[in-house]
Amino acid sequence: MHEALHYTKLESNKVQCFLCPHQCVIDEGRFGNCNARRNRNGVLMSEVYGKIASMGMDPIEKKPLYHFYPGSEILSMGTTGCNMHCIFCQNHTLSQCNTRNPVPFRNISPEEMVKTTLKNHSNLGIAYTYNEPGINFEYVVDTAEEVKKNNKKTVFISNGFIEQKPLNVLVSLIDAFNIDLKAFNDTFYKKISKASLYPVLETIKKIAKNGNHLEITNLVIPTYNNDEDEFEEMCKWIKNETGENTVLHLSRFFPRYELDQYPTPAEILFHLHDIAREYLNFVYIGNMATEIYGNTRCPNCGKTVIERTYYSIKKTAIDENGNCTNCGTNIIKHL
Repeated sequence: MHEALHYTKLESNKVQCFLCPHQCVIDEGRFGNCNARRNRNGVLMSEVYGKIASMGMDPIEKKPLYHFYPGSEILSMGTTGCNMHCIFCQNHTLSQCNTRNPVPFRNISPEEMVKTTLKNHSNLGIAYTYNEPGINFEYVVDTAEEVKKNNKKTVFISNGFIEQKPLNVLVSLIDAFNIDLKAFNDTFYKKISKASLYPVLETIKKIAKNGNHLEITNLVIPTYNNDEDEFEEMCKWIKNETGENTVLHLSRFFPRYELDQYPTPAEILFHLHDIAREYLNFVYIGNMATEIYGNTRCPNCGKTVIERTYYSIKKTAIDENGNCTNCGTNIIKHL
């Protein structure tokens, strides 16, 4: 346990958390919405600090991040809990778990985690992933500060549902973000994810404005968030707010957790890909056995500069500065 940040004490031993937009008022002995932060005798405690439920080396492409040091590996870690409760959660065994119904944990202090990160010289750094890392804010900050001091990179895979004050801290410590933009519809967020859209959009805008590396993932679920007009509005918004070079990953849905329906047909993903490409230069399809939609092409001359087969890559026409060798256009800033 570790005392949480971003909360205030109230009367009758209650506390109010200001880490995420839920702003939970928590009675003594109770957990917040995320099932990770608990009121213990009028003090808000992080119950997941240093409790690692999953950890291992991953290709950076698995995050997914395609334009951030492609071909590298990164130490990935996560705990349990989430401040969204998506009925389709693809990683529900961790995100919808809690310390009252726990999975096995490894207790790893921030110092030990940093040592593990630095042990392998080929390791890019540390990725906070698997569950929602924002709810483990204190541990992320404590480890990221030390990792950054040792010239390693930090990556944050998130639903983006966080208040601006803690986000300001994160953008000073995190090199690359992948934000899951689940839909461009607040009704969807409220009904399906038990959250709201506006704070996620504000998070995306803040990251882009600050200059951190940003990629966006949209899990496409048939009949839930694949309306063409709504999807097109989302792509327009991304282009206008974060730029046409923002990377968008379209991910195929498979039945998980409480949503037992058919996987996303390939035709839907192909069609949405074509719509997105009218506004964005880099659109990829993931979670599906297709190679051509994972390749990176130069938006200027059309040359394939990186070929991808699942998580393996081949740099075919890109120089050490991330420029297309055919026309000189800069494509990847972090190579």
